[in-house]
Amino acid sequence: MLVLGRDDLRAALAPAELADVLADAFRAHADGRTRVPPRTVVPVTADGLLLLMPAVLGAPGDAGPTLGTKLVTYYATNSARGQPTLHASYVLMDATTGRPLALLEGTYLTGLRTGATSALAARYLARADTRRVACFGAGVQAGFQLRCLAATLPLERVTVVGRDPARARAFAAAMGAELGIAVETAADAHRAVADADLVTCATTSATPVVAGAALRAGTHVDAVGAFRPDTREVDTETVRRARVVVDTYAGALEEAGDLLIPLAEGAVTRGHVAAELAELVTGRRAGRTRAEEITLFKSVGFALEDVAAARLAYNRARARSIGTEVPL
Repeated sequence: MLVLGRDDLRAALAPAELADVLADAFRAHADGRTRVPPRTVVPVTADGLLLLMPAVLGAPGDAGPTLGTKLVTYYATNSARGQPTLHASYVLMDATTGRPLALLEGTYLTGLRTGATSALAARYLARADTRRVACFGAGVQAGFQLRCLAATLPLERVTVVGRDPARARAFAAAMGAELGIAVETAADAHRAVADADLVTCATTSATPVVAGAALRAGTHVDAVGAFRPDTREVDTETVRRARVVVDTYAGALEEAGDLLIPLAEGAVTRGHVAAELAELVTGRRAGRTRAEEITLFKSVGFALEDVAAARLAYNRARARSIGTEVPL
């Protein structure tokens, strides 16, 4: 079995290439050549959960079908123990024989595939001349969002909105040096939104950080931070004004408070969700339909993205002699 740690994944995976691979995976999903059951949640302790997220990419008879599952543990009180709240690992297997192929560090894999999925959606939903970004969040996932969006769009300036000013300044300095563009902190969140061509949200906030009234015509909103029915990053007005696309109908309409709360309020109907990502990549439904349209991509995560990213990482690592081989 090949073991791929965080540094190995960083060397093996490039955001733009991963976005292309994810597009192929969503096309396969639209054609019925995948199997992605609902995730399984196993209570372990009073504060601990195990989540299993399996997926099969490729139908019987396809060249190189792949099987994999992500294992995620969530322990709410781990911070008091000096441990991360989340740990994740990914096991990749040969779907023809069941043979284990690789064990991958799952936290980096998840962060990058989430950002790359947003970048893929932005190809269809953001304006091609998108230059200015308002970034809500100054943590690890916000960094992945900016790296992947910068690999897709001609970004020139990012304004960071964060709760902790010192952390936001440090994040802005690091991302500006990495991306080679102007990254600054916001003095006013409302102004940051009003000036942006694209607003990306990767926060842990349970209540809206984006006010839809501030959005100007033509803005694209990318929301990935909230993934529970009772939490949201964008307000009802954002949803009401936008053409809404989700990663999957099943996931978003079960878990995305950004959408479920406006639906429960009666502000929008189920028909307001215009498409899921598989329909965009196959051309079955349109993304952005006019320059002045406001668009919203809401993602809660999908196990298909994990298996596609893991397979790409495995193939690139094998080709470049990356990782550590462990006999079983």
